[in-house]
Amino acid sequence: MTVDFGSAAENDDEQGLAHFIEHMAFNGTTNVPEGEMVKMLERLGLSFGADTNAATGYTQTQYKLDLPRADPALLERALFLMRETASEILFNDSAVDRERGVVIAEKRERENFGFQSARAANDLFYPKTYFATRYPIGQQNILETAPADRMRALYRKWYRPDRIRIIVVGPVDVSKVEKEIFRKFADWTNPGSALPELDSCTLDTNRSVAADMFVHPKIGEAISIQQFFPDRKRPDTIERALIELKMQIASSIIVQRMSRRSRENDVPFLSGGTSFGIGFCDTYARVGFSASGKDGSWRELLPFAEQIVRQATLYGFSETEISEQLKRFDASYENASKSEATKPSVAIANELTAVDDDVLNSAAYRQLLWRQLRPFMTKSAIDAEFAGWFGRLDEPLLFLTTKSNAGFNKEDVLRQFSASRQTEIVPPTDRKAQEFAYTNFGAPATVVSDQRIGDLGIRTLRFSNGVLLNIKKTDFEDNRIRYSLRIDGGELHFGKDNAPLAALMSGAYISGGLEAHDIEDLRSLLAGTTVSTGFTVSDDYFGSSGAIAPTDLERQLQVMAAYIKFPAYSENALRLFRRPLPELYARLDATPGSVMGTSTPKIMTDDDPRFSIAPLKTMQSVDFAMLKTALDDALLKNRLEIALVGDVDEDAAIASVTRTFGALPSRSTEAIYTGKERETAWSNARGVYNLPHKGEANQMSWRRIWPTTDDSDQKVSQGMDLLARIVTIRLTDELREKLGATYGGGASSFMSNVYPGRGTFAIATSGDPKDLPAIEAAVDAIIAELRTAPVNKDLFERARKPVLESYIDWKKQNGSWIGITAVAQSNPARLDRFRNSEELFKTITADDIWQLAKKWLEPETAFTFRAVPDDLVNSDGTLKQVRPVPVE
Repeated sequence: MTVDFGSAAENDDEQGLAHFIEHMAFNGTTNVPEGEMVKMLERLGLSFGADTNAATGYTQTQYKLDLPRADPALLERALFLMRETASEILFNDSAVDRERGVVIAEKRERENFGFQSARAANDLFYPKTYFATRYPIGQQNILETAPADRMRALYRKWYRPDRIRIIVVGPVDVSKVEKEIFRKFADWTNPGSALPELDSCTLDTNRSVAADMFVHPKIGEAISIQQFFPDRKRPDTIERALIELKMQIASSIIVQRMSRRSRENDVPFLSGGTSFGIGFCDTYARVGFSASGKDGSWRELLPFAEQIVRQATLYGFSETEISEQLKRFDASYENASKSEATKPSVAIANELTAVDDDVLNSAAYRQLLWRQLRPFMTKSAIDAEFAGWFGRLDEPLLFLTTKSNAGFNKEDVLRQFSASRQTEIVPPTDRKAQEFAYTNFGAPATVVSDQRIGDLGIRTLRFSNGVLLNIKKTDFEDNRIRYSLRIDGGELHFGKDNAPLAALMSGAYISGGLEAHDIEDLRSLLAGTTVSTGFTVSDDYFGSSGAIAPTDLERQLQVMAAYIKFPAYSENALRLFRRPLPELYARLDATPGSVMGTSTPKIMTDDDPRFSIAPLKTMQSVDFAMLKTALDDALLKNRLEIALVGDVDEDAAIASVTRTFGALPSRSTEAIYTGKERETAWSNARGVYNLPHKGEANQMSWRRIWPTTDDSDQKVSQGMDLLARIVTIRLTDELREKLGATYGGGASSFMSNVYPGRGTFAIATSGDPKDLPAIEAAVDAIIAELRTAPVNKDLFERARKPVLESYIDWKKQNGSWIGITAVAQSNPARLDRFRNSEELFKTITADDIWQLAKKWLEPETAFTFRAVPDDLVNSDGTLKQVRPVPVE
């Protein structure tokens, strides 16, 4: 359900109340008592947050329910709750006061230096518009003091039938759904007169060139440039489509040019591109570009980006560049059309929320429209369109983010832009088109084993060179094949001594390209396909995974096989890997979350390099020579397993694997890493750790972690997951709803299937340091409660029901099947877990959960981590006194 109402409609004394109203939808309506709506949804099989959510923007509020099945009774309850939200929120004074803490906690969590930088940029680019003056998160003093009556009046004014849109997508009987919507909503009236539209704002397009900057010791270096021009309303017509398509093509080429040039010339550039929009605030056009880079690099970044953009306005684009983009568009529209019948309901629903005055056409129609417009995507047309807009970029607004502005000011930024504009531009160098070099890998192997796992429908094959292939044909996703490549090794192969090389391989191996093609040329060669060049270094395997169109399967296999046999280890890739490291490490203490993420594994494993981030000096010193030595011939010799799931032509797939991986050298079919490589240990230094961060003074991250065990016992693993769901519900009840001390919080269980005995149960939340005593007292009470006696039936079912509902679709999703098909031969025990999962889960009782809590959640075995502002941590690591908050 969408409501055409957001923060843009708020008056000065209402800032943040549109979002507050959204929160109150879950806190008492005419027919649903306070605190019961979330419980009701959980009893229906929906998880709070995952399946039940809401969001407030500038001009729209959304309420979303992702139902586990198209059951008429379930849909009736969903529409009942939507109607309660639309017209029946009560805004009891006590309920409003209880929710204040949650809303304020959400504001506190988001307003770090990144948010502050965005505010400063909006003040420059969109002054006096709602983008700069009406943030949905609101104003602190209003959130703290606004009375319930003010919220109620705002709600009654804007939540009206003529501003509501109900969207239902799924395998439903449309006529029955229409009748149910009529029954729920037809008697709802609002006697007030119609209210105005919100989606407009006013900009001064005659502003002279100007600059501003945001300085913060932890922010990244970036320059953003925009200019606005008077335009007109641009309805969703052929004319608008022509303009946007041409500009999208041009924009993609600019990104490629920036990436290629920064590689070739070692520019301190990290990312960038152009921005363009017509119909902005209905009657303006927006033109600009941006670039981010290494700290202190803005003097190079600005001319680097400006001159690439200006070069395109003067000399346009090459036929080769445009041809690549046309191939990408051809493939995109064709694949969308072929897969439309199995497009997820949630994706369609999200599109419908944003339709507004535009037209939502079928993918087949969009492909037809593209074919009609494609002849107009000529070099001259794209050159002229880009130059027509970006050639006017002469008096822009420039916004810089930087760690320090020592030695320069805003005028220096303007002077640098002016100097760049005076620089003479030469034409770009034309790139020659290439042919893909890796289509013949030699004499193919033969299939020596071909069997089917009958109850699961998985076909397993083994080739004479040792390659394993598993195929599961389904009809769950049209025109999509999920693939998995796994080669024994991964982090186990590198071990403790060479652990940093796993990070190097993850970050630079693919970027290094192939012997015959650098990565930029390879991307160009793959234009018009769904082929990916991704590569993973996982716990126990090297590999790749993704989804492709069936027509691209052989090229995907060729690319993966080429990366195994012919990697280039380009020095450009190594340089690019090292380039952002200083900035990345400098920000590791910038927020509570980053401190928590890097410090906890170091402490819990006594700084085991396999599980904690290596020092900057170490990461700057690793290189490809070290990686090649450590890898040796693992990629060519270790056990290799390929899995294909989805819209697969089995015979064609087998033939493609035969011609690619089947032609590689013979390899092992047995597991290699079975001994000391899998040994791990937890630190004995249990207790409380205070971790200083350099972020906002009112932000804290908190985590309690218990070491547990591995996932060798399936029922224990499922039980620990269910225990985590129960703890999450209790945390929501206590920390969010009762105390208002945090916006979010949850529990999770991780149990390794690689490292024996390794597992964790974690509780994570965030808040204001002043609320630390209340948060810890509440968590202590919840854990003590769970260890004292079995949970009541209602709580148990609220946690259990969403899992049971998920099993309905579990075996109808390729994402589920690829997980087990990927190891169907190397780890057949996982097949039994798949078979048994649902029935075994149903046998778990509240008493089982109680026993698990007593066994694994002992207070003295836990690590407690508090990421707090650095000025609250004493030199000896103890915490300075924080103001306690009473706990009822």
